[in-house]
Amino acid sequence: MGIKLSTDFLKQWEHIINTVDKTEVPTHLIEKLVIKLLPSEYVEVKEQTIDVGKLKAQGFGHEDIEHVINETLYELNDHIDAVDFFLDIEAVAKEVQPETDKLLTKFKNQQKL
Repeated sequence: MGIKLSTDFLKQWEHIINTVDKTEVPTHLIEKLVIKLLPSEYVEVKEQTIDVGKLKAQGFGHEDIEHVINETLYELNDHIDAVDFFLDIEAVAKEVQPETDKLLTKFKNQQKL
């Protein structure tokens, strides 16, 4: 059974995550990628989206998703202006919160000494 996180809790994590510069992100924490393309006579679209959440829902594993991302980035490499990562806030919170709780407990225990 999964952990149900409150809306306020997720909003706090969303604020934290939006302030971090992300250059490498584990695929299990990504909701989608938006690849912004340079203007070109060879490229008709301005951006391409990889909906990782949808791929997960369709049963793709992390290695398969990483392969899709890498292949897409490789194919578009010469036309890429920027890549925006949109994170799965709930997945990030579930992964980071237990470690944060441990650190805070350790810190509180040290303060009592």
